[in-house]
Amino acid sequence: MLMRAAATLAGTLLIGFPALAQELIVEQQVERVIVIEDEEGGLEMELLPAETVKPGEQLFYSVTYSNPGEAPAKDVILTLPVPAEVSLLEDSAMAEYDEASVDFSVDGGATYIPRDELIAEAPLDEVHPVRVSMPEEITHMRWTFNREIGPKDSGKIFFAAVLKENARPVTP
Repeated sequence: MLMRAAATLAGTLLIGFPALAQELIVEQQVERVIVIEDEEGGLEMELLPAETVKPGEQLFYSVTYSNPGEAPAKDVILTLPVPAEVSLLEDSAMAEYDEASVDFSVDGGATYIPRDELIAEAPLDEVHPVRVSMPEEITHMRWTFNREIGPKDSGKIFFAAVLKENARPVTP
């Protein structure tokens, strides 16, 4: 079963109001990760266009942001839904040069907290009343920038995911 990744997995990028008001430009790219053997017998990762992917294959999402304006963009927040067809890879969400902190949501983006604090209530029949949420339960990620984005400045945020085995087929 093949999926058309660029169409079905791109998601929707939401920009926080201060960034939107400051005309921050964002562009998302989805690539398929393959592992190849190099000449010395070591393994290397290579990124290819994600035109089609198979369940179980890894995807790499990157969002490039830039400030085309003449003034710095302040209090920038970028929110990215995790496409339903994928499971987030643990510890893969980050910002270039550690310019932003990332928080996660398991409730459709209603609330965000750091990954190490993310817990969910377990069903009443389970012994433990709370549990750590699994990566596949994460619905959204929010990057809060710890610096201004200067005029004509740009950078990237990233995350990796795996196409779920039960992802719905898409006819090319």
